[in-house]
Amino acid sequence: MRLRNLLKMVIPGLLVVSLAACSGPEEKKAKFLSKGKALYEKGEYVKAALEFKNAIQIDPKFSDAYEMFGMTELKRGNYKNAFAHFTKAIELNPKNLKAQNELGKLFLAARDPDKAMEKAELILNTDPRNDDGLLLKGAVFVAKKELDTAQSYFEELLGKGVKKADAFLLLASVYQLAGDIKRQEEVLRNGLSANPSSVQIHMMLADLLARANRVDEAVALLRKVIGLEPSKVEHQFVLANLYWITGQEPKGVEVVKGIIASDPKKDENRLQATSFLIGKGKLKEAEELLQAGIKLNNKALGLRLSLAELYLNSARTAQAVAGLKEVVGLDKESNPDVIKAKNALARIHLSNKEIEPAAKLYAEVLKASPKNSEAIQGKGGILLAKGDGAGAVAAFRTLVTDNPQSGMGYVRLAEAHLLNKEMALAGENIQKGLQAEPDSREVQRAVARYYMLAKEPAKAESQLRKLLASRPDDLEVHVELGDFYHSMKNLGKAEAEYTAIKRLAPQLPAGFVKMSELYLAQGKVDRAISELEQAVKLNNQAMNFFVALEQLYIQQKQFAPAITLAESRLKANPKDEVALTMLGQVQAAQGDTAKAIDSFKKALSAKPDQWLAANNLAYLMSEKAASPGELDEALAYANTARKGQPNNATVLDTLGWIHYRKGAYPQAVELLSKAQAKAKESSVINYHLGMAQFKSGRTSEAKGSLQKALAASKAFPGRDEAARTLKAI
Repeated sequence: MRLRNLLKMVIPGLLVVSLAACSGPEEKKAKFLSKGKALYEKGEYVKAALEFKNAIQIDPKFSDAYEMFGMTELKRGNYKNAFAHFTKAIELNPKNLKAQNELGKLFLAARDPDKAMEKAELILNTDPRNDDGLLLKGAVFVAKKELDTAQSYFEELLGKGVKKADAFLLLASVYQLAGDIKRQEEVLRNGLSANPSSVQIHMMLADLLARANRVDEAVALLRKVIGLEPSKVEHQFVLANLYWITGQEPKGVEVVKGIIASDPKKDENRLQATSFLIGKGKLKEAEELLQAGIKLNNKALGLRLSLAELYLNSARTAQAVAGLKEVVGLDKESNPDVIKAKNALARIHLSNKEIEPAAKLYAEVLKASPKNSEAIQGKGGILLAKGDGAGAVAAFRTLVTDNPQSGMGYVRLAEAHLLNKEMALAGENIQKGLQAEPDSREVQRAVARYYMLAKEPAKAESQLRKLLASRPDDLEVHVELGDFYHSMKNLGKAEAEYTAIKRLAPQLPAGFVKMSELYLAQGKVDRAISELEQAVKLNNQAMNFFVALEQLYIQQKQFAPAITLAESRLKANPKDEVALTMLGQVQAAQGDTAKAIDSFKKALSAKPDQWLAANNLAYLMSEKAASPGELDEALAYANTARKGQPNNATVLDTLGWIHYRKGAYPQAVELLSKAQAKAKESSVINYHLGMAQFKSGRTSEAKGSLQKALAASKAFPGRDEAARTLKAI
């Protein structure tokens, strides 16, 4: 009994000791490392990173964990973080040759072959037969275009029995650079014999065969790749693209359909397919694909965001806004997709010069996500627009503190310093921006814009020219260079850039729209109309093109084509509130008030908050009002317009004029003064203000306003009354 009792006491004690030993720091960190590696192999990089972090927390000097953390960051595209982790790994253990090799490859990617060679030599001095070191050394020869040296080096390696796929790939690259396609194919086929499961060799050989117009062979290889990695749909998109570029579009479409059919509820596949179709100009098909996915999952916020972006990029702003608002209402404010939607809505408001709604959205984003870089940048941009240089500096300084590698952040900070006339600080931050992201297209474009703000046009032109030299087909840079020349009154060079856009992308409206703007600036209205007509043909869904063309038609009194254009949109969608509004404007310009009122009412029936229709309707009804009740009805429509555009000069003018017609002269003066402050040279607004001031007994002010109204020789409704009233003062 004593022995049994003793065992009862001793065995649990031994178990406790044993378990404690198993859960010591060494075992714990090894367990985290092992689990992280398993997740890494599965492609679950975020989860893997957490395991490596846990290992490092237990042992901050754990070189292997830093190495794997670096590998994970590489897979996630965070190259600067990867570099830092590999550097820490070799600082802790200089003999960590894997980390040394990865650093060498990063140096090579950063176009620093000398430092890459230093790493290769360090590895080989430690282990002369290290395959990674041998391959890195050869890759440096290739990077330096030392093709003869690289060729003999890799042939010798292969002769010594090195069979790694990279050895064959690098030697094949040498032959490709030398233009020896036959030897390149031979090396790749040998590589496949040695590495039958190498996706990279299959892909390189497929590319070679496709370029040689041996399409069937290339297709066969790509199908093998798909078999090797069936879960990676990117290979299937490569196959679809091959079919597409070789004139077999239906087969490409079938591949894309197959990707979706294999897992209809997998949003990521649908998003990739959408991106692929958009790249092929298949906007309608992409739209249908997204809509079908949303039907399957109403809360697929990623699909909804992508659909809104598609609408925005095809100039269907109203549909984009509606879609983004739906996203905002479907989940919590902290949801990343909700935050993206709010940022996108804010950008749209800013593009429409609606500052306050944009500021409100950015404030909501920052409340939910205080370090959201886009919202901080947006907030800073608004402060810049308001002339608050100090506030903008504070915002952009926060941005670059949290994101020290944000080249764009430094550029915007420079703009804020420029507003404060702190030229030295502005120049210093421009250089920091270029250092942070020297190859960033967006940063280089922003730098050009900065030089324009700084009134250094020669530097702006040089920056854009430099960018275009490396990207001769970049449409946006052509647009910016054309706009630069336009702003500098160099219309010939501006026309050359816009013509280049039309040549490079005749299927896109951008070149025609820019040319239309150029012709308008030159007073060549007929040619401007012709260009804009072509833009509308290319994208008949683009609301802004449609409205601009209608306004030109009205300006030129070309009422027949204006009505035809509006009616063509209404045929496709009888409730198109914009088309109804523009039709009403045409009818009003023709003097057909009854039809115009009917069109504006239909527009408001389709969209009750359509401010332009409400404003125009209010004005027309007030002009024909024969009773206080009719004026009250007009006033109600004017207030609807003001809800949508509280600071719009035209809306304030309409509202003020109705108060004038009602005999409410003090209110009329208040509203019309606000309108005049926003449109000081408007003859109509000055006339309305002068009449309200006159009726209020403010004759001196009325005289000044009426004189301004009559200063221009242009005719306007009420000019005769303005002249009579001025004469009577």
